[in-house]
Amino acid sequence: MATQLAPDTARDEDVEYMSGGRRFETECSVLRSTSKYLNSPLIRDLYCNEGLRLSGPDVITTSLIPQFYDSFDAVMDRKEVEHLFEQDAARLPDLSAWLDERYVRNVTIDDVSGCAAGTFGAGVKELLDSGFKLQFAHLGPAESHWDYMRKRRAQVHDFEHIVTGLKPSMAGEIALFIAHMTSTYRFFTPELAKEASLVSSFLSTTWVLRTALHYPQAMEAMCDALEKGAQLGRAMQRPFCMERWEDYFDWQLPDLRAHFGYPEFTDFRGDWDWVEP
Repeated sequence: MATQLAPDTARDEDVEYMSGGRRFETECSVLRSTSKYLNSPLIRDLYCNEGLRLSGPDVITTSLIPQFYDSFDAVMDRKEVEHLFEQDAARLPDLSAWLDERYVRNVTIDDVSGCAAGTFGAGVKELLDSGFKLQFAHLGPAESHWDYMRKRRAQVHDFEHIVTGLKPSMAGEIALFIAHMTSTYRFFTPELAKEASLVSSFLSTTWVLRTALHYPQAMEAMCDALEKGAQLGRAMQRPFCMERWEDYFDWQLPDLRAHFGYPEFTDFRGDWDWVEP
């Protein structure tokens, strides 16, 4: 007959096994660790809120993203990040050229008004006709390599949904987060990739958790998005933001995807149209 342990005894054995017998003690009266992220009360509160909250009329899906930038910028070593960019630019000629050029462009309806049906430009025109505003608010010169990457990524984010065919829904955003992380870590050194994909890392983990906790009807699509995002990221030769997408407005979307080697997704599973309340 199997021996039954008292609940407390079983838990003690689990704790002993999982901790390797170590006990964590500190004489400090405030939370302190070797992680600068855990030491930040702003990041702790933000991660908790973003992963556990519901969405609603007061706090919609993207409401806390500005707080992400504020809280993580506060602990970023900007000098070290610029050094990482310089190191990678020294070994990657196309990155060096991209950083030197610092290309930006304010796309208007005139740029895409004559684009034929089925083209990338027609997709952009559809967004603009619906009253959607592309993120070209900050067209001035970037002060650093980091500032330029952030600026350019914001500018082309809406292009990503059109080019890849991944809808601007929760599943589509998760797929793009995973594609960003996958392509970034394949292109940059791990140290720079960590900084460049931090927002994708943060949002993918918190948004998947939030969906699992509160919106289980959407989890099949989210799981499908994780798979498709990794597939897309592996197909990318370099991060999406490094391409001059404005040069391809007249291209048919299937031809554009084939040109860059992006997969043509057709077998979507779950409700890819679902968005948070």
